[in-house]
Amino acid sequence: MPSLSHCRICEGVCGVVADIDGGGIRALRTDPADPISLGAPCRTLAASEAARTSTDRIRQPLRRVGDGFEPVSWDVAIGEIGSALGALRGQHGAAALGLYLGRNLPRRSSAFVRSLAFGVGLGTPNIFSEWSEQTGPLLRMAELMLGHSAWLIPDVGRAHYVLAFGDHDEELAWGPSLLGRCHLSEVRHSQKTKGTKLVCVGPRRSVLADEATQHIATRPGTEGLFLLGMLVAIVRGGWSDAQYVRDYTDGWDALVAALEPWTVEQCAEACGISGADISGVALKFSRAAMAAALPGPGTFQGANGGLAAWAWLALHTVTANTLRPGGIYDHVAPIDIQAILDTVPTAGAPHNREGQPLHLLQLPAAALGPELEGDDAHRLRSLVVVDGDPARQLAASPRVASGLEKLDLMVCLATHPSATTALADWVLPMCAPFEEPELELVDQGALPRQTVRFSAALVPPEGEARPAEAILRDLHQSAGVGVRGGVYGLHVGMLGQYLSGADLDAWGRRVCGWSLDIDVERIYTEAQVELGVSDRSIWRTGNADGRVKLLPDAILALLSAVKLPELDDARPLFLWTSRRLDNAPDSAHRVGQPDPGIMLHPDAGFADGALVRVATAAGSVAATVTLDERLRPDVACVPMGHMVDAMALVSADVRDPLLGTVARDGSPCVVTPA
Repeated sequence: MPSLSHCRICEGVCGVVADIDGGGIRALRTDPADPISLGAPCRTLAASEAARTSTDRIRQPLRRVGDGFEPVSWDVAIGEIGSALGALRGQHGAAALGLYLGRNLPRRSSAFVRSLAFGVGLGTPNIFSEWSEQTGPLLRMAELMLGHSAWLIPDVGRAHYVLAFGDHDEELAWGPSLLGRCHLSEVRHSQKTKGTKLVCVGPRRSVLADEATQHIATRPGTEGLFLLGMLVAIVRGGWSDAQYVRDYTDGWDALVAALEPWTVEQCAEACGISGADISGVALKFSRAAMAAALPGPGTFQGANGGLAAWAWLALHTVTANTLRPGGIYDHVAPIDIQAILDTVPTAGAPHNREGQPLHLLQLPAAALGPELEGDDAHRLRSLVVVDGDPARQLAASPRVASGLEKLDLMVCLATHPSATTALADWVLPMCAPFEEPELELVDQGALPRQTVRFSAALVPPEGEARPAEAILRDLHQSAGVGVRGGVYGLHVGMLGQYLSGADLDAWGRRVCGWSLDIDVERIYTEAQVELGVSDRSIWRTGNADGRVKLLPDAILALLSAVKLPELDDARPLFLWTSRRLDNAPDSAHRVGQPDPGIMLHPDAGFADGALVRVATAAGSVAATVTLDERLRPDVACVPMGHMVDAMALVSADVRDPLLGTVARDGSPCVVTPA
């Protein structure tokens, strides 16, 4: 009999139907009734069972011995790792310990909650998160402008004018900040029924751009400057909503003064387009009854990530599209985890050695690099990696790998081998999706509909794999550390200590009982409980005056530190690494798929399949050319996650001054025959 479940392989969290046969999964397919996927096929889901049972799957605890590993029992692994963590904390302090969380971990609620509790329980400020790297800039800017870290969602289904950044291919839907093919379906419906205008902005003309009113081909990494140019055009042209600005915002005069040194043409030149492109979009955006700008992968992830997030929110605000239907709104999930996390504001939060504060108990993943390179008395000594691969995901990857090798202790919780597990002292097998039960407490993926879902384990774990939350619980207990000596206050520290060992399933049921006006057992018996459409009319700010702050103090520093694209005739191409071709978390989910190598426009002068060397100021890699006539001619696209180490081309030294994110896109590069 088919079983209903939901997929946690990527951020989409689509509903799926599974056919179980003899303790294995015979077939997996997206659920036609699911409000996220609408039953659309997914290559990553189709490959998941082969990946789960692959021969290279990590099936037992492994301890490093010389250049290799030996299998050990769970008791030995937990005991030795716990003792080592406790000893390192006692000798070097809590700041010598680190925790690294992979990008998909927040979609596995129990593992995510346990991971944060584990870090807080250890007392360390070094909780690095790939999720924070992608979404942290927007949440941080929302905190500065709205008074709390609102999860702001573009209401593209109701908007009359939609501005989409990035490469939104249909299989990927809308990228990491807004998932679900339901949104694509809604935009298409709006185009037919009310003539919604769709404008796509990015280095490549995607399939979505073929359906758009207009496509503007910008250089990679310039989204923040495009948004800044739109804001300048609207303020300078008198196109703002004067009544909305007067009644609901604070700092208009300061905003006008801060934008005075900037021109639309200056921003357009940096984007590699004309000033008319930006001004035309800005005018239509401001004149639309309801308008929303949709960020894509990489929009807020770069040297100007903070600027992009601020300009994005300020743009919606001055045009009366903030906290309202058809613009951007603050999503209040059925179980509002955001409200809980907002009780830990950035102001007063612990800082790492670089002075970066934790936001929602996390640092951007890029902050790990500098912590590995400190002097012997002030460097990271140990790192626990949960479902992540910092050796391939972080800028200047060879430097990161070298820093990881110098750690006294590195522990990886993983399902498959990776560049990081190859460097680890311990590798612990964690459950793959569908091998453990999951209550979805955070409902961001199912927007614009509210659902609460529970999935039972469909199959037993492979080998001796265990749920990540159970592994972390036992490690914390074995380490035997207390509240004293940590960087958190007494209340937060004690909560972290408690949640590090609590029964999270029981607490999940309690939270559902407190938060939802339904019989909690329905969630566990029906797999998915629909609560209806999200309320997009809630005005929720944390500022005492109830107004949106247009120009927080931190923005003035960002505006004075804007990094313009470096034009270098000797390096005529611009690097683009944030493009994602699929939702696969690792190579095991890409078996049988061709590797893209480096993607170039035919005008770049190379033949399809040619062997080349790609070089930036940060490093160089060898790659095979795949021609793509949809690319902007001066772009060299090296997609993340595939065989070519894209992050070896990215400098770790060009970083956002407020958030610490690095410039993944836009670096000058040169391609030569190998």
